[in-house]
Amino acid sequence: MTQTPQTSSPTQSEPPHAPETGAVLVLGEGGGLGAALLRRFEQSGSAAASALDLTDGQAAEMLREGNWRAVAVVTRDDAQALRLTLLSAHVRPDLPLWVTMFDQTVSRELQHVASKVHVLSPSEIVAGDLAEGCLAEADEAVLGRRRHGIRLVDDALRLLVASAAGLFVALAIEMAITMIAFHHGVVDALYFSTRVVATVAGPPGAGSGPDWFKLASAANMVLAVALVAIFTAALVRRLSRRRLTTLIGPRAAPARHHVVLVGFGQVGFRLAQALKQRGVAVVAIERDAEAPSIRLARAAGIPVAVGRGDDREMLQRVGIAHCAAVAAVTSDDLVNVAVGLAAEDLRPDVPIVLRLGDGDVASETDSLLHLGRICDAHKLAAETLQRAIEGA
Repeated sequence: MTQTPQTSSPTQSEPPHAPETGAVLVLGEGGGLGAALLRRFEQSGSAAASALDLTDGQAAEMLREGNWRAVAVVTRDDAQALRLTLLSAHVRPDLPLWVTMFDQTVSRELQHVASKVHVLSPSEIVAGDLAEGCLAEADEAVLGRRRHGIRLVDDALRLLVASAAGLFVALAIEMAITMIAFHHGVVDALYFSTRVVATVAGPPGAGSGPDWFKLASAANMVLAVALVAIFTAALVRRLSRRRLTTLIGPRAAPARHHVVLVGFGQVGFRLAQALKQRGVAVVAIERDAEAPSIRLARAAGIPVAVGRGDDREMLQRVGIAHCAAVAAVTSDDLVNVAVGLAAEDLRPDVPIVLRLGDGDVASETDSLLHLGRICDAHKLAAETLQRAIEGA
């Protein structure tokens, strides 16, 4: 049987009574995966009891009093999962314990400490299904090469490259007019033109040169001064903050035939890894520059652009016009739907994959909006977790 979740305040609620027969006790945070797991047990006819949103004292009391056959710790917060796991293993070391956790290092350590702890990663489960969805929706062009061309998505990097290109053009112009006016060779023209662009000095005899040369060289020098200032500012900005994309290497953003990932949380990071393992180029969009998964992007070789995934300019910048698919995988269902709508508006034929965790939202989106392939994340993870517990 399934009991209703309780609130977290000990003064407003009492822990539910334990069932008389053996059941699975579900600990963690209310709603989301915990509620989906309880529904799954109820649908399969298995006994389960809710201990969601309880204090540590209430959870410990339920653990001691109940005739449980297993405990499931379900939460998106690894710190809370660790706390509830240690509590359960201390109070009832005899019970099999199933835990959802993202951090693989903590998972391994938990299994060393408590032999009956089984760790599952909902993000990996959902990411695998989303990766298959991306491959099913996209064409075969996504496979074979990890990156097709290079796209500049970082503001500072775009400004740095643009100003560097401008300086190169200014140097070429100065070389050309110097060779014409003074009949210098290429090496001499390059040397003296570099001095001009760097505002050091002009070529020998510049003061007695033709008027057209003086005017052209002066205008070119003013342009070079402005470009040097822009280049310096862009370089300082680039070096003073975290660099999430590069010009070369695995973190260079692809130009075409790639998957655009909106949301670089636990699921987004695992999805990017799954796609890269399948030989698919990816670029991620994350709104929060301080998101925990951002620090993992560098080691994993995943390019990330900071911004809103439902912003038209950002979608255009990451190459929605030439991408193979768009996957909206944030933790907010409505944001994912908004991303799907924005992507469809910019490119009606773009394949879209949405991560949705609320069964009602998934059903309504599928029946009314027809945005593409939908993954009910909570349902999928709950089914996998329930099968693992029952199979054991």
